[in-house]
Amino acid sequence: MVTIELPAPVDAIPALESSSTRAATFANNLRAVTVQVKDVQAWAESQGVPEGWQGDAREAAEHGTTRFARRVDVSEAALERAITATDRFEDRLVTLGTRRSALVTRRTELNDDIETLRAEIAGNEAVPVNVDAWELRAGRLRGRATGLIDDITVWSGDAADAEDQFVRALQGVDEIAEGRRAASDPDRPDPDQLGRAFDRRVGDPVALAAWWRTLSRAQKQALMAERPHDVGNADGIPVSDRDEANRAAVYSDIDRLTRQEADGELTDEERAVLANAEVIREELNDRLDDIDPRTGEHLVHVIVYKPGEHGGDGGVAISFGDPDRADHVSVNVPGLTSETSSLPGNLDRSGDLHDAATAQTNGSVATVFWLDYDAPSGNPFGSFDDLGDFGSVIGPGAADRGGERFSDFIDGLRASDEGERAHLTAIGHSYGSTTVGHALQDGLPVDDAILIGSPGVPEYTAAELTDADVWVGAKDNDPVSLLGAEDGPGTLGGDPAQESFGGSRFETGDGSSRIQDALDNHTSYFEGEALENMGAIVVDQDDNVTHDEERERWTDEGHYQTLPEYLVESSVKGAGGSIVDGVESWGEGFVDSLSRGFGPGRFL
Repeated sequence: MVTIELPAPVDAIPALESSSTRAATFANNLRAVTVQVKDVQAWAESQGVPEGWQGDAREAAEHGTTRFARRVDVSEAALERAITATDRFEDRLVTLGTRRSALVTRRTELNDDIETLRAEIAGNEAVPVNVDAWELRAGRLRGRATGLIDDITVWSGDAADAEDQFVRALQGVDEIAEGRRAASDPDRPDPDQLGRAFDRRVGDPVALAAWWRTLSRAQKQALMAERPHDVGNADGIPVSDRDEANRAAVYSDIDRLTRQEADGELTDEERAVLANAEVIREELNDRLDDIDPRTGEHLVHVIVYKPGEHGGDGGVAISFGDPDRADHVSVNVPGLTSETSSLPGNLDRSGDLHDAATAQTNGSVATVFWLDYDAPSGNPFGSFDDLGDFGSVIGPGAADRGGERFSDFIDGLRASDEGERAHLTAIGHSYGSTTVGHALQDGLPVDDAILIGSPGVPEYTAAELTDADVWVGAKDNDPVSLLGAEDGPGTLGGDPAQESFGGSRFETGDGSSRIQDALDNHTSYFEGEALENMGAIVVDQDDNVTHDEERERWTDEGHYQTLPEYLVESSVKGAGGSIVDGVESWGEGFVDSLSRGFGPGRFL
């Protein structure tokens, strides 16, 4: 009987007791508290001595106000130290989590190999013809087991050390005397000085990004706590830092405005800000534990937070994945009726695109939802009357202005990009495609552009529009995509799905031909084959894209349907031939309404 010494299977690797996502949440809460404390300090410092007070009373008032402000500053200093410590702890937890995943993989493979050899030996015990080979394999397994156990021991020690350092850092500022020392530390960052340097560079994302890289972590935290809204929305600041600042702004806005609401002091504008902030917070909470499958870091980032802009609709941009570190980045611009309140559905679509893209690459992916322009309101699919009125309120003005803002945002992403230049794709849906088109016309620095459900773009050929590769998704039964056709009623520009445009049209399916399904046809591009094709484009896998024929205006066989023809045909199929005359008359009126609505003087 031959005895082969096999190593024992390695025990399960202990889980981390702390989570990087929970550490990030704790840091965000600390930032939100710091913002509120700073507001209290600013209020105290602004309180002058009451008019008419003189002598001892005046001196006492000045002394009391100054003393209160100094006490508040002690709390600020302690919070600043705690935030910096929590950030460091979060970074270490991310690294520890990545290392643990690698150890788990090694353990699984090792234990499988041990069991395989054990079974092989047991099955051939009667005739041990492979003893030398078994001994060799067993020796290698023993070496792997020893190395793995040693690495697990080191990892466990590092995890314990990270927690100990974090706890000691918090204990170092949990008493008043320690807070006073932190407040009087000569190396404590001066947020006012930092703010002046920041203001000089805002508007120049390259300069701002370069300056930001020179700052220490403590300096960055000081400025983020002092001016979270400004830092969070500054193009050129790294996305991870914008996310931290914006989350602090979201939470502090909600706390402040909720208190005002309880006191009955909210204005209509503040009520809109609170509602928008609460929508964003709910979405963040729903995705609190989402982890990037490639990096192991927190998946969702808030890149823009402007809850009071655009007439109360709010401005927001949220990404799945970190655009600064991703190999492939897409930015999606939505269209009509989009506002912060519609964020849940839009983020679901961005998440689906992230999944579709990630499945087609070994690289890292970031998909961004961007809504920082005043998208036109109105529902073109609510009823026939709504659809007719739709033409009188939509023009290219909002797209032109939105295109400028979108260009600034993309410039900011390019400036804060880390490592090799990311492959960047701009996506525009519906009126958002017109907005992207205006940005492309002005030289938007992207590699690919995807235009889906487009009512038109401001040039009639892809070559005139941009140097980027232009991809087009257009369902033939999506009436919005027929607005830009030759002889069509819209004046937002050309139909990018036409052959003469020169883009690459991908398969989306045509959708139902019934008028009742027009809305579904227009809003279903982020699913099925269309979604898979967009995912392939985002990760630069053009060979995975299934192509559709471009629209030809006139052929020997005829021509593709115009919008009036679609309206008549789809309505007949949806409701029966008895209404054909009425629908045809209405369709003609709708086209006339569009023509008048897009005319001079009617642009938004």
